[in-house]
Amino acid sequence: MIAKFAVLGCLLFAQAQANEAAAYRFSRPVLTPDSGQQSLLAVPLDSAVYANSATDFRDLRLTDQNGIETPYLLQKIAGQKTVSRRQPARSETVDLQKFGNEGFVITVKLDKNAANADGLSLVTTQHDFEYALQIHGSNDGENWQLLVDKALIYDYSRYMSVGNRDVAIPSNSFRQFKIVVAKANQTRVAELLELTRTLRGNEEVQREESTQLQTEALHVERIDLWHLNSETLAADNQAFDYPVSSFKISQDAEHKTSVVDIETLRQPLTGFNLQIMTPNFSRGAEVQIPLQQGITTQMQTIGSATLEALHYQDINRDQTGISFLEQRQARYRILIRNQDNPILHINTITGSGLGYQLLFLPQAGVSYRLQYGADHVEAPRYDVAPIQELLRRGYQSTAAGLGPETALAPEEEKFDFAKLLNSHLFLGLAIGLMVLVLAWSLFKVGKRLGDMPDSGRPE
Repeated sequence: MIAKFAVLGCLLFAQAQANEAAAYRFSRPVLTPDSGQQSLLAVPLDSAVYANSATDFRDLRLTDQNGIETPYLLQKIAGQKTVSRRQPARSETVDLQKFGNEGFVITVKLDKNAANADGLSLVTTQHDFEYALQIHGSNDGENWQLLVDKALIYDYSRYMSVGNRDVAIPSNSFRQFKIVVAKANQTRVAELLELTRTLRGNEEVQREESTQLQTEALHVERIDLWHLNSETLAADNQAFDYPVSSFKISQDAEHKTSVVDIETLRQPLTGFNLQIMTPNFSRGAEVQIPLQQGITTQMQTIGSATLEALHYQDINRDQTGISFLEQRQARYRILIRNQDNPILHINTITGSGLGYQLLFLPQAGVSYRLQYGADHVEAPRYDVAPIQELLRRGYQSTAAGLGPETALAPEEEKFDFAKLLNSHLFLGLAIGLMVLVLAWSLFKVGKRLGDMPDSGRPE
């Protein structure tokens, strides 16, 4: 009965703890740019947020000036790359003339509203050719300026599926272009071979082989002008360098290992880079993190690599990084297997990893704050479909920032039931209590057996 009441009391206490409102220990204002237009804001997290927030960011809350939660989408910060896409520039062919004995000149004019030309493509159905072009530009059709000289177009499909029919044009504002092919004919060997044999009886006494040369003119279907549009697109996740709080190096003489204990601000790391001043070496290394299993803590290996460097004459090779799956730990350990070699001189250590940001749709004239640092909170479930739709449509976010961190009133010291259950003291008391209960039960059973009448004793 006592055990039942104890279990019931623990359950009620745990429920009361869960029902208490979460207390956030830190708050920071969101610094939003005043653009006067609707925008999709991106708030990048920094080391202060990483250091004091939950490992899975479940305690991040974005609230407005009235304390109402605002939905946000948490995403990794992606890198950016600029790509150039080719777009047709509307034009028409206005003139075609002969040039010398074997060439021709094509004049092409851009439409009135067409963008400036960054290049052209010569469209032809011919194969196996090589020609050189000259391209001139003009605005009035009278004064011409040479833009490209001896631009090569070719098709080598007889040997390999390789060809080029495009010519890039330097930046210009001309509206007319003159394409000159000085030698538009090429001589090629005919595919048929003429064979003449002289026989005397059944014996061949003479053989003559002859080939014919054919002249083929370049046939142009049309000239297409085009311009380039530069577009910034999201690339792979962007990598960031994070400083470590501190590191300490010790030597394990028994295992001939250098032990490097590192403390961080719990940034989302995917590796460490070591600056090692020793010139030439090759050592195996691994990264470990503390893993708590019940009341014991063991080190778990999360990544390994071979650290090496070779500096000799013209050889300068360094590989001093160790990568692993993303972690947000406060402490790491690097083990460097020295064997019988001298220890390495490590100068600095930096972390490398990912970055995170919050995306949300702000209301005009409303200020926002980011709160974090609460214990025992559930992850929020927000409606982020509108934000995801904007990202799918290619809308770009506007960068925002975070103001100074404010430490809110510290939470009153409360009895942590979960911590008590995992403590050595509680487990020791529980085991001791179980031993006492078991001893008392055995004592009671023995006493009852002693008080029972002996049915086999003679009367």
